[in-house]
Amino acid sequence: MKKKTLMSLVAAAVMTISSVGIAAHGEAGLFTIGDLNGDGMVDATDASSVLAAYACASTEKESPLLSSQLPAADLNGDGMIDAVDASLILSYYAWASSSNDEGAILTDFLEKNGFKQKMTDADKAERTKENNGGEPAPEQNDAPPIAEPGSFEYTLPRIDSEYDEWFWVGDSRTVGMARGIDIDYIGKVGAGISLFRNNYDQICQIRDKTVIINLGVNDLDSGAYLRLYNGLPDDFLENNKVIVLAVNPCDGNYQYLNSRIEKFNSDMSAGLDSRITFLDSYTFLVWNGFATVDGLHYTNNTYVDIYNFVFDSLHAE
Repeated sequence: MKKKTLMSLVAAAVMTISSVGIAAHGEAGLFTIGDLNGDGMVDATDASSVLAAYACASTEKESPLLSSQLPAADLNGDGMIDAVDASLILSYYAWASSSNDEGAILTDFLEKNGFKQKMTDADKAERTKENNGGEPAPEQNDAPPIAEPGSFEYTLPRIDSEYDEWFWVGDSRTVGMARGIDIDYIGKVGAGISLFRNNYDQICQIRDKTVIINLGVNDLDSGAYLRLYNGLPDDFLENNKVIVLAVNPCDGNYQYLNSRIEKFNSDMSAGLDSRITFLDSYTFLVWNGFATVDGLHYTNNTYVDIYNFVFDSLHAE
């Protein structure tokens, strides 16, 4: 009865809330958290889709959602698509509508409200224990667990006189880094190749800088990026140190992207102009370990690891 009441309340909210959506972050052209129809917005339409899927599941009917949409619909990461997820979408919409932050991120909202996009082993064990009437799950001969990422305390990154000469161009992962590290950058949540194209003239005016490009996860088209970067003006390439950072790995609901990311990185490494340096931060993070807050965006510690990897790579030359 409680679920039915909650569903009714959310359905009413869907009917009354404005159809104007809030821009989603994540994979452009893919289904991102909360953005079930892939239109780049998180709004009442997405909440309605969640409710429709929940109604079908409640009556044992086939879900209207594609398998690729399911991770986007599971807002609280509990493995179920239900009215709670729809309510979170609408709550986020209301929060983002009143936020002064133009780049309000859905995962920030989830984190503020105690939700995680990926269930940890402890969460799963607790869920199994509840389902077994309070008894722990029977022991299984599982494969050895993957080593946990480094758990050192967050500290300021190493900074020297060259730090002021760095300029980053990136998407939400660069925006996330900038929240904990004072970097000079141009970036936007959900950005792809269009961010660079839209700011092409201004970027090409940069001189005597280390320009670190951190784009690609939202539109993994290596051919388009290679044409863009290799076509940069000679005076830009010759008067700056231009770095293309590998697209870094995902986990949780987004780990299915890693095979595409690896192909993208391989193409970029092999195809870039010799005046552009490719830094394989992807391989570094896989070796070093990394942690995300939602499968796509990293914790502060991991952003520091990425920053220090760039620092060490450049100073080792």
